Parts: sequence; structure tokens; C-alpha cells
Amino acid sequence: MNNKPHPGLRPPLPTNVERGSRRISSTTPSLHDGEGARGWGSFTGIAAICAILLTTSIAARTKLVTMPQREYTRIDMKNPNQTIVEEERTVNLQQGTNQVEYAFSGVSVDINSIQFRPIKTPGSVRVINVNYPPNENALFWEVYSDKAGPGVFRISYLISNIHRSTAFEAVVSKDEKTLNLKGHTMVQNGSGENFASAELISVIGKPYNGGLQQSESKKIQAFSAADVRFTKKFHFDHNQSDQVALLYEVKNEKSSGMPELMLPPGKARVYQEDSQGSEAFLGEDWTQETGAGQKLELKLGQAKEVKVKRSIVKKKEEIVKLPIKNYHQTIRYQIENFKDSAVALTMVEHPGGEWVIDDIEVKEESGERDEIREKSYSTDVKQERIDLDNVKLHVQVPANGREKKKLNVYVKLILKNRW
Repeated sequence: MNNKPHPGLRPPLPTNVERGSRRISSTTPSLHDGEGARGWGSFTGIAAICAILLTTSIAARTKLVTMPQREYTRIDMKNPNQTIVEEERTVNLQQGTNQVEYAFSGVSVDINSIQFRPIKTPGSVRVINVNYPPNENALFWEVYSDKAGPGVFRISYLISNIHRSTAFEAVVSKDEKTLNLKGHTMVQNGSGENFASAELISVIGKPYNGGLQQSESKKIQAFSAADVRFTKKFHFDHNQSDQVALLYEVKNEKSSGMPELMLPPGKARVYQEDSQGSEAFLGEDWTQETGAGQKLELKLGQAKEVKVKRSIVKKKEEIVKLPIKNYHQTIRYQIENFKDSAVALTMVEHPGGEWVIDDIEVKEESGERDEIREKSYSTDVKQERIDLDNVKLHVQVPANGREKKKLNVYVKLILKNRW
């Protein structure tokens, strides 16, 4: 007869082993007490041997204890690739060896990650071993306790298919000076397990206490920051587009009104207050991971007020030692600002390899067609080297004015030691 347990069911207990909290009796009446010693006669030796065998048999048996309901559950989602569940349960232990059953049929648990640790016990308790029945989503711990009574145990394991993501929502004031920013953690449970009550720990924000049922989705507010100061910027990268992108730049620090948390990447939707008291949708963007003190960028799409045209106006080759050459390029950024106020513009170059910027010259252009004139314009162009292959150029572009002037930025770039 096959006595293997099935998922969700307890296997039949061995003879003389009781369920519940009652102890297993392993005592035998004395063969020398009162009337019990008389009448045994020549059977005394045989009876003694039987008593010893019976005592040994009962003492060697284990008590099956089915795992009770969770008393506390913690779901840790701080790691983007793994979800750790910790739960605490009280188990009624018998004196001696106990067999504790843990079944997880239909749940995406990593069986090799399951840990079982005593937290509060009636006496000296140790986990002897763990057994994995074949073809079953269950396991059995053999736990020895020198005293009977309730013991609190912590079980932890990795579980799959609890999906989460981060979403941001920004509402910009009408004057575009401040914004209100909220961060949310989006959680969806596809693990196959129902968590009636649990403490959810996400990457940002305080823990959330509540249930998370199978197939349930939750939107949990992680933080909220009001009146956050930001800078409106314009961004041009010729490798991505020939159009200028509009973005809001927020410094992730307390001086700007931010909570100064590590912000994971996520989708950000940006709205703006209008004169009717409602909110107009400006755009959405996928943000990058932003640490404390770093800059959070919210890109809103193409800018209509600022235009940039990039062209290479001069080239020259310099032979270092054949076949190695240096290539000299003069790149012109022709910038138009149609706003009635100055704007901050960032332009990105991707020279790659070994390179150096030899000089940057800024000129103001006026007139049209045959009457185009250029004159020197005093402004700083700041270089920000992103990495070995890329550089950002930051420039403050003045308002257009009535004369419809353009700003020309000439960048003299040397691409060194090219084959």
C-alpha cells in the first residue's frame, strides 16, 4: 500500500501515533509492582523482553505536525530580480522527534531556498534533517525538542512571479517653477499563493501592511514630495533625433524638496495645472535609476521653442605615422531660441575612441541670406565628459529678440590615432 503524502494532505500516521497536541506515551507498567508481579511466573523473562521492544518501538516513532496558519508574513521586493518571503508560525512540538510537514502545491517556490529556523522554543530544539518526498510539492523537517510545547519558527524562501515596477506622477505649477511628485510601487501577484495579511517591502518608501491575493494588483504610494524645485532644460542629441527634446531636471536632494531616496527606474507621467483648475497632460518618459544627490530627468517630447541644426563645416587629416591619422573636424551648432527668455541647452557629441576638444568658439548670427553677419558672443560653454566616448556641452542661449538672431557654437574636435 502506498502511504506517500499527497500535496495539501497529511499522510496517515503510524500506529500508536496521535494527532494534535497530546504526547506519545512511551511508558510501560513495572513488572514488579504489587499484583502485577504475581501470576507472571515463568513468563516474566518473555514479558520483560516484550516490554523493552515495545518501549523502543514507541520511542523511535516521530510525531507528524502539520504547519499551522501564518502569524506574520513579510514580502521583501527590494531586489529587482528576487522576492523573499519570510513567515512565522507556531508549531506544537512533542517531546522527542517531530516531523513537520510543509506543502506548497501550485506555488512557484524555489524549493532549494527554503530555510526553517527556530525563533522561540519551549526548550532545546534542533532541526535534524529535511526530507523531500519524490514527485510532491512538499517537504518534511525532522525537529527534535527536549520539551513539549509551542515553538515559534521562521520560514523563508524565494518565490517567483510577484511582479513589481515603479511609476512616478508629476504635476507642474502654472508658472513652471515647482512641481508635486509622487512615487508608486505597482505590485501584481502571480505566484499562486494567497497572502491574507503581509508586510510589503519595496525599493522605495515605507512598508505597506495589507493582503496580496493571487492575481491581485496593487498601486502603493511610496512617497510624496510637494513644491519641488526644478530646472527646465532643452536637450539635443543628433544620434537620437534632429529635434530638441524638452525636459525637467530635478536634483534628488533635500534642498530641492525631494526625499533624497534611491529612485529606481520607472515610467513617469507629467501633467501641468491650467487656468481652469484641471491638469493637462504634457508627456511621459522612462526614467533612469537616480541616487541621492543625482539628477532626475523627466523628458516631455520635442520642444517647439528651440531649434538646433548640426553640421560639419570643416575637415582636415593629419598623418601621424601611416596608416595612423588624426582627423580634425569643426562642428557647427546653429541654435535658434523663439522664447522671450533665455534657455539652458545641452548638446551631446559621441566622438568615441581617443579624442580631444581643441577649442570652442561662440558667435552671434544676424541677417538673412546674402546679408548674414557673425560676431563674437561672450558666453561659457561647459564641457561634461560622460565617459570615454561621449561628452555633453552646456550653453545658455539668449532670448531671440526682434532681430531674430541665431547663436552659432563652433566645436573644434580632434579624433586621434585613427586607422
